[in-house]
Amino acid sequence: MKGSAIRTEQGFRAAPRRAQVYLLVAGASALTLPFLAPVVASNPEGPPAWLTVSVLVSVSALNVEISRALTGGLERSQQPHKALSAWAFACAMLLAPPWLLVVVPITYVHARWRGLRVPLWKWVGSAAFLVLAGLAAALVAHIALGHQPNWMAANGAQGLVTLVTAAAVFLAVETALFAGAALLNDTEDELWLRRTLTSRTFYMTESGVLLTGGLLAAVWTGGAWFVLLLVPIYALIQRAVLLEPLRERAALAAQLAATNRQLEEVSQFKTDLMGMLAHEVGNPLTSVRGYAELGAATLTSQTLDQGRNAFEVIKRNAQQIQGVLHDIVGLVDTDPAALTASPEGCLVAPHLRAAASAQPPEGQPMVSCPDDLVAYVQPGHLDQVLANLLSNAHKYAGGATCLEARALDADRVAISVSDAGPGIPQDFQEQLFQRSARHPGTATTVAGTGIGLFISRALARANGGDLTHHGVQPTGSSFELTLPRRRPTG
Repeated sequence: MKGSAIRTEQGFRAAPRRAQVYLLVAGASALTLPFLAPVVASNPEGPPAWLTVSVLVSVSALNVEISRALTGGLERSQQPHKALSAWAFACAMLLAPPWLLVVVPITYVHARWRGLRVPLWKWVGSAAFLVLAGLAAALVAHIALGHQPNWMAANGAQGLVTLVTAAAVFLAVETALFAGAALLNDTEDELWLRRTLTSRTFYMTESGVLLTGGLLAAVWTGGAWFVLLLVPIYALIQRAVLLEPLRERAALAAQLAATNRQLEEVSQFKTDLMGMLAHEVGNPLTSVRGYAELGAATLTSQTLDQGRNAFEVIKRNAQQIQGVLHDIVGLVDTDPAALTASPEGCLVAPHLRAAASAQPPEGQPMVSCPDDLVAYVQPGHLDQVLANLLSNAHKYAGGATCLEARALDADRVAISVSDAGPGIPQDFQEQLFQRSARHPGTATTVAGTGIGLFISRALARANGGDLTHHGVQPTGSSFELTLPRRRPTG
């Protein structure tokens, strides 16, 4: 308790001088003005004042417990603070103004004891504001009713008008006092209060709270024991009042979660893009560099045919890089899983031979393909997939052994890239085409990003085909690229 007092005192002293003076004046006014205000005559046939105070405090305690049940503890929500104004308003309509100095402090102390966390000096200032707002409502009742003890007499019309008018005055004074504190204190320290006072939800909620307190006062005046029937109705009203802000909070949480998911997708996209740059551009660049050196060496030795072939390989790989860069531009505007393609009829055999000849001379696979076999595919995509598969075979299996294409049926072409390596572990095959998937056994020994097969399958599917894996007995792997034989319809 002593430590809390020290922290509270320091908090108040840290506030601007103008805010300190404002709160001190409000506190002094709240302690003195209720004793100077005119008093509405009490109903001699009604319950005694002490019983009225006990009922108001009991209903306030019930409200706090309902709030705790709905919000999971008051420290998670400031909403029960609003309900405290209901009991100050009811007290102003039922009792002499000095009783405000009993009801308001008791309800505030109970709410704070049950977990509502607000700096103590602000808490005391808030209580003073409610006392002053209640005093204003009591003055409205005095002006409208004079010394009439039962303001719900006859048809209750005068009492209803008085109650609504007093509630409006209470809300206006309360808002003005809290706005003064928010403006005079540091902006950073009053962000929540400033945001609350500019929210339409606050005024709707506070109006409902005040009218609830007014309804309790009306029932207590007209027939005290009917308050027992009001309790379950009030519980439902309070539930609705509290759940509206909770629904808003849930909606904001859902919006934040959606934003976080979008950020994660953007982060993953960046990773995919960097992996694609390293994989899809790095492979042909390596080939370009190697064959440029070979071309320079052959030209020096005047073997023009070999030099011409080397520069043809350089040309093809440069075209492949250009296609990859085109795809990267497309990826920036879309999603990796939403690649598009412009298929056209092209002979498969030249692409297979070009892909095989781009491999190191000692690791070039055997090519088997009918010369007239046609597939509908974007040529650059076909070259890119073949380069990826052959690059993987070179890194993980010492190179591909066979590059074969055949007609599966009247509608499909199958292109297989096979090797005689160790094969792919059974437990990893389901993850093979996932983005950034790498087997732990090779991830630390073989350079790569794990994105090549993911991109290759995306390219195959963008062209109306697919890419699958099949094991080869006794060892090795075979990747099968299927493509349409006919122009896609629709």
